[in-house]
Amino acid sequence: MFRTTFASSIRSSFVATRAFHPSPVASKTVKEKVADVADKVNKKVGKGLASAIDKGEEMTHSTKETLASAADKMKDETGFGSHTAQQKAEELSETTKDKVNEASNVAGQKLNEATAKARDKKDEIKKAAGQ
Repeated sequence: MFRTTFASSIRSSFVATRAFHPSPVASKTVKEKVADVADKVNKKVGKGLASAIDKGEEMTHSTKETLASAADKMKDETGFGSHTAQQKAEELSETTKDKVNEASNVAGQKLNEATAKARDKKDEIKKAAGQ
């Protein structure tokens, strides 16, 4: 009896026991893990979009300032040269009208030539079919 008691007490003193300590990650379900990941992604995307919107607003503001100063400068410059600009515009308008008329005439001539050729081919086909 003494021997069995001593043997069982020796075995129990050498056997190491490990306490069960679950980590917070291990205790989450798959659904909770997915929800956490989705939340993190949502926050990162939101921060990125907010940053992009801020940059866009900054660019819009700087563009407005640049355009306003350029418009003021153009008003000042065109006040002196508006008469010559109007003359140049009229000249360009006249040359454009001339070129359009010339192109129209050339297109009409080409159309007439194509029509005549088509008539000739039609007549040839009729003659060949009649023989």
